[in-house]
Amino acid sequence: MRLTLFKKILISMLFISSLMVIGMAWLMNSSFQTGLRNYLNHGEKEKLQLVAEHIAPFYSTLNGWQDLSPKVVGDVIAQVFARPRHGDNQPRQASARNVERLMTRIFILDKDYQPLLNQRKPKSKKDLIKVAISYQGKTVGWVITKKLNTISGALESSFYREQQHNLMWIVLWVTLLSFSLSWLLVRHFLTPLKRLESAANSLQQGDYLTQIEVQGEDELAALSTRFNELSQSLLHQKKTREQWLADISHELRTPISVLKSEIEALQDGIRQPEPKYIDSLHHQVQNLSQLVNDLYQLSLSDAGLQFNLTDSVDVQQLLATSCNQYQLRCQEKQIQLHSHFDLKKPVYIKGDQKSLTQLFSNLLENSLRYTDSPGVLQVHIKTNKKQLSICIEDSAPSVPDAALPKLFERLYRVDESRSRLSGGAGLGLSICETIVQAHQGSMVATHSALGGLAITINLPIIRK
Repeated sequence: MRLTLFKKILISMLFISSLMVIGMAWLMNSSFQTGLRNYLNHGEKEKLQLVAEHIAPFYSTLNGWQDLSPKVVGDVIAQVFARPRHGDNQPRQASARNVERLMTRIFILDKDYQPLLNQRKPKSKKDLIKVAISYQGKTVGWVITKKLNTISGALESSFYREQQHNLMWIVLWVTLLSFSLSWLLVRHFLTPLKRLESAANSLQQGDYLTQIEVQGEDELAALSTRFNELSQSLLHQKKTREQWLADISHELRTPISVLKSEIEALQDGIRQPEPKYIDSLHHQVQNLSQLVNDLYQLSLSDAGLQFNLTDSVDVQQLLATSCNQYQLRCQEKQIQLHSHFDLKKPVYIKGDQKSLTQLFSNLLENSLRYTDSPGVLQVHIKTNKKQLSICIEDSAPSVPDAALPKLFERLYRVDESRSRLSGGAGLGLSICETIVQAHQGSMVATHSALGGLAITINLPIIRK
C-alpha cells in the first residue's frame, strides 16, 4: 500500500495523540488510586484516634490495662467504624463479622509496643498507621493498623469502578476528537502542497503561466512564492529562447540571402566573376563566419568551458598591447586613440589572459566601428585597494537612455546609430559581459563626456 504524505502525517499524529491519551489515562488512574488510598488511610487514622480516645479511660496508674477487655475494644470498634445503614433490619451477625475482621487488623499495644488482649504483634514495622493512646499527658499505649495498599470495601470499590468507567469514556471521546482534529488539520496543512503538485503538473506540461495563490507567511507560503518565481523565470527563459532563435535565424538569413542572390547572378550571367564581386562574396562569408564564431564563443561561455582563471595577469600591460594594435586602424579612420595609464606599478588579477585580450579587443573594435570620424577614443585605468577600474569611452554618436541597459543583451543593436551596415550582429558586448562576470567583475554602460558611449569595467585585484 502506498503511504502518501497525508497518511504518514495523519498516522504520526494519531500515534502521538494515542500515546499521550493512554499516558494521561494511566497517570490519572494511578494518581486517583494513590489519592483515594491516601484519603482512606487518613480516614483510618482519624478513626484510630477515636478508638484511642475511647480506650484511654480504661487505663489506670495502679492496674495498667487490666480493665481493658476484648469486649470493650470490640464495642469501641463497632461504635467508631459503624457505617450508615439503608434500613433498620440489617442482621447483627454482619456487624459482628465486621468487628471481628477489624479486630484482626487493629492492634492495641502498650507503650513498649507489646500486644495486649492476646493479640499478635504486627509482622512489619513499615507501612503502619500509629496513633498514641494518651493518659494524663503521657503515652501509655498505641493503636496500630496496616496502611491500605489496595482499595477494599464495597463502597470504596464501587466508587473506584465508577471513576474507571468514566475515565474509559473520557479516553474514548478524546481519542475520537483527536482523530477528527488530526484529519482536519492534516488536510488543511497539506492543501498548499496539493495546489503545488497540481501547479507542478501544469508546469511540466508547458503551462508557464501557472501561478499559486499564496496564503499566510509560513514555510509553505514561502515555497509557493518560490514556485511562482520559478514559473515566471521559466516563462521569461522560454520567451528569451524563442526570441534568441528568431534573432539568430534573422542574422543568418541576411548574409545567406545576399550570398545566394550574388551567386545566382553570377550563375545566370547577369554579373561577370570580376574581383569586386568576388570581394563582396568574401565579405559576406567573413560576416557569416564572424557570427558563427561569436555564437560558438557564447555557447562555450554559457557552458563554463572557456575560462582558465588561475593565471596572474598584468591588466595594464595587456590593455596597452591591445591599444597599440588598434593605433594604426584608428589613424586610418581619423580617430585619436589616447590611453591614460597612471599606475606606478603593475596591477594583477586572477584571470584568463586569452579571454581578457578578447574583452579589450571587442570593446576597442566596438568603439572604432561605431564612432564617427573625426573622433576621439580614450582608455583610462584607475585602481584602489580592492579593485581595478577600466573605462573605454568614445565620441559621438551616443545611444538613447532607454538603450543603455540593453546594450549587453544578445543580438541587441541600436539601429539609429549602429546599423547593420557597420557590421556585427550585436553579440560583442554580450560576450564581453560574460567574460567580465566570469572574472567576478562588473560592467556598466553610460554616456561619455566626449559625446559617445562609456564602458566601465571593475575587476577585483590581487596583491603580490
